[in-house]
Order: sequence, then C-alpha cells, then structure tokens
Amino acid sequence: MTLEMRLWLIAAASLCAFFLLGFSVVHAPSLWSVDVGASALRGRVIPLALVFTTSGRALPLLAVAIAGIVIVAIARANVIVSVAIFASQLLSQGAVELLKHVFRRSRPDAWFINRDLGFSYPSGHATTAIVFFGSWLVFVLMSPLPKVPKIIMATALAVWMAGVDWSRVALGAHYPTDVFGGTLFGVAFACALWALLLHFHYPALKY
Repeated sequence: MTLEMRLWLIAAASLCAFFLLGFSVVHAPSLWSVDVGASALRGRVIPLALVFTTSGRALPLLAVAIAGIVIVAIARANVIVSVAIFASQLLSQGAVELLKHVFRRSRPDAWFINRDLGFSYPSGHATTAIVFFGSWLVFVLMSPLPKVPKIIMATALAVWMAGVDWSRVALGAHYPTDVFGGTLFGVAFACALWALLLHFHYPALKY
C-alpha cells in the first residue's frame, strides 16, 4: 500500500471518528465524564493560555503564513507546498464553521477572558493546531535542514500544537471533547492535504 493510500485511509477513519464523537457528545453527553472533569484545568495560567489561543486566530496565522512562505521562497524551496498549507487552513476553518451548525453544541458556561461566539463542536483552534502548525511540522521534518535546527523547530511546533489545544480548555472556551473532535477533523484534513500533494508530486521540500 502506498503512502498516499494510507493517508487517505487515515483521513477517512478520522472523519468517521469525528462524526461519531460529535453525535455522541450532542445526544449522549453523559457518556463523556472527561468533559465534567475538565473543570480542574480551567482558569490555569491564563496569560499563557491567551498567548496560545491568540496564535490560533486569523491575523497571527496570516502573519506566520506570510513569513513562512517568504522564508521558503528565499530558500528556493517548494513554495507551492507552503501556499497549500495556508490554503488548507482557510478551507478547513470554513468547513469547521459549517460543521458547528450541524452539531449546534453550546459552549461551556465557565469563561475566562472574552466569550467566543458560535457553537462549541468542533474546536476550530484544535483543527488549526493540526492543519496549520502540524503541516508546518511535517514540512520541517521532511526538509533538508541540519539535524539540530530541525529537532528544535519540530519540537517547538509540537509543543505549540499541544499548547493551543490546552488553552481552549484552560480558558473555558471548549470542552475536551470539542478539542478531540477538532483534532480528528484536523487529522482528516491534513492527511487529505498531504495525500493530494503526494499525488501531484509535491514533496515538502525539493531543491
């Protein structure tokens, strides 16, 4: 089985799990005690949580995307892939907004700093953590960078992805299952992105 086919299978499995979880948390929320236990995580290290959450909003993401595309262009690497990551981020967030209206799950009652509008499932930030930051992580790992810089950058991106997810629960903006759902949808979307890039012969970096 080719890598492209495996990616499509992972995308399909993640999408199925995403819908199963979504309908479960909406119609049988009592099954998910993790959402009740999440109260212990809320209100912790609010300033740091705000940094992670803000990084997942439109303007910071746009700035990071532009900086990344410029750096890749200067390095004379494959700019198409970096542009595709940004385009995938935009498309995935549009899809998340539509899916929120499918599940129509209310957000938690406990909030810290600014109440977000809209429905709760899935978490758009969790999807961003995978589709945007996760795709840049893959991009870095597949690059011809020296080992030490590659490890440092990959570790920073992995920590940032986890931080974004944690921040949504810490700020009371989402239930943990919203974050799980956003992660599943992000995995499906990111796997589809990389499967398409492989299909059209665009590796992460090509000199």
